[in-house]
Amino acid sequence: REDPLDAGGVFALVGPTGVGKTTTIAKLAARHCLRFGRDSLALITTDNYRIGGHRQLDAYGAILGVPVRRADTGEELANLLNELAGRRLVLIDTAGMAPRDRRVAAAMGQLEAASDVRRFLVLAANMQQSVMHEAVRRFGNDQLAGVVLTKLDEANGLGAALSLLIKERLPAAWLSEGQRVPEDLKLARLAHLIKFMADPRGEQTADQTAEVEK
Repeated sequence: REDPLDAGGVFALVGPTGVGKTTTIAKLAARHCLRFGRDSLALITTDNYRIGGHRQLDAYGAILGVPVRRADTGEELANLLNELAGRRLVLIDTAGMAPRDRRVAAAMGQLEAASDVRRFLVLAANMQQSVMHEAVRRFGNDQLAGVVLTKLDEANGLGAALSLLIKERLPAAWLSEGQRVPEDLKLARLAHLIKFMADPRGEQTADQTAEVEK
């Protein structure tokens, strides 16, 4: 019922390539800045695999007016978090990798080197269910605090995603269905999931939508 970010802390978004982690970071950051101010936030990237992989986050940081730092090792990440301990919220953007990429274990070990990092798995709602389950296993399994479902606007339904959440006993934290920052991100609520299941194309009338959200 409450946004996990409201209490502050350190949050890392992990997941496969192309699911929208960096864009989701930007949306979460913008929401936080609107509520608590830019001085309460810092961004960190651990993406040292792609050439220029940090540039998109740098651009978002410049727009929001918040610092963006880079950590290439677990030790550097731990030191950065100590330096940023005065910030209400720190968001960590990680490199996107295929779940079976051998580098995933090293990337997750980097997060484990820093204490009190809450790890959220970002999954696209239009992914195959088998790929989702593989991602849960590779990116943290019981160490995951929850899931962010993205690309709802590109999915024909939520059957695969909801089956995953139920089977893995993982809570949905946020839902994303577009590229607008921060408008196309909402806190995951049962009413939103039911509405999307009933009407994935957004064709309900305003009266029908209001009835579902009751």
